[in-house]
Amino acid sequence: MKLKKLLIGCLLIFAVSTSLQAQTYNSAFGVRLGYDNGLTYKTFFAPASAGEFILSASPHYFQLTGLYEYQQPVPGAPNLDWYLGLGAHIGGLYKNDGYNNGFLLGADIIGGLEYAFPRAPFAASLDWKPSFNFTNSYNDYWFYGLALSLRYTF
Repeated sequence: MKLKKLLIGCLLIFAVSTSLQAQTYNSAFGVRLGYDNGLTYKTFFAPASAGEFILSASPHYFQLTGLYEYQQPVPGAPNLDWYLGLGAHIGGLYKNDGYNNGFLLGADIIGGLEYAFPRAPFAASLDWKPSFNFTNSYNDYWFYGLALSLRYTF
């Protein structure tokens, strides 16, 4: 519980303390490659605030995730941004090693780096997105949250 309050407090401090322009695009659509492959759509609704939606599947589950992300430039690194965020997911679990098919509902956090190519309409990001389920004890993808996303920007 203290970690949750600390994370939320840090996100609020970052959001209030800086007004740097983070992204070089408005929206982007692409693929997320990792343990849970899928499609990703990211859109900015303020200079440093984005919403990301991920439709993903893995060998044992599928889910739809919605995230709020706070994004800022990395000082001294043109076109490179860092971001932190949190959100929720809903999905389903396939039969897996002692777990029966079931409903997934839970929370997600995300942190990563994103590079927007200056002369091409593409962005690439590398992030870690662990998840926590509330509806059952299936949480083995805590360690499998690392992924590479490749997006077309517009």
